[in-house]
Amino acid sequence: MKRLYALALALLVPHLASGQQPPSAVTGVTLLGGSSDSCPIIVAGVSSGSPAEQAGIKSGDALIAVDGKRVATSNEAAKLLHSETETPVSLQLRRGETTYTAIVGRVRFSSLLEKSGNRLLSMGAIVPVDFTETEMQDKMKALTLDRFADRVFPAHYPANERLYYAGFEVLTLKNPPQVVVLGIEDGPASRAGVHWGDTILSVNGVDPRNRSVAELEKLFSSEEPAAMTLKIERGGVKKTYMVELAQAADVLRDNKTQLVRGNPLPVGIPEKYLHCFFD
Repeated sequence: MKRLYALALALLVPHLASGQQPPSAVTGVTLLGGSSDSCPIIVAGVSSGSPAEQAGIKSGDALIAVDGKRVATSNEAAKLLHSETETPVSLQLRRGETTYTAIVGRVRFSSLLEKSGNRLLSMGAIVPVDFTETEMQDKMKALTLDRFADRVFPAHYPANERLYYAGFEVLTLKNPPQVVVLGIEDGPASRAGVHWGDTILSVNGVDPRNRSVAELEKLFSSEEPAAMTLKIERGGVKKTYMVELAQAADVLRDNKTQLVRGNPLPVGIPEKYLHCFFD
């Protein structure tokens, strides 16, 4: 479980690799995989309003070549997709059994982030516009591996997609005991203003500390439509949020995500490639 927590922290907030400069111009696609011919590079996401979306590219498409150059890994493809100028790029992709070519424009990376309501911190993390450098530094110092106790909704979603919840997974810490927002989706809580790493002081007036995972699952979800009052602490400031819970199936749909064997994967990935994402 600690190894999974360490991995969760590493993947939690989208970020640039250490020392990597942000790209000037991008197409708006996010890529995964690319280990072999049977596990090609897969389009994991397409930013709303991006040139890639306008060109008709969809999540689950397999990327074959960039400007005529065959690509084997997502890192290799990303280097070719990123540019210093907003010039178009030719992509060869496969959807199902059909191969097609798309001419995709590029836009400024900063413009695409702004359109999505995000910003880039100096440390390379991509966060909501109201997320500060100090907030990120404080949270990374607090969420250390030695404090890990357990996680609730470790796939970011309840296993039962019919349950209603706020759209985030829950982290329990020790020394001292705390309950914290971990991975957070585009959902009720994030839209209300809740941030990754916020300390949860109470849920509908109930202190969540020193409770089992099963108890916390019930506290943070409902079998029926419901509202939740979250009291949180962020940087020494206490805030209260009223959140209308959403069904997990709807949050999955809004995030273009599906649960496969309990793991979140982009929608649209062909059945024959699903094995690529499991050991």
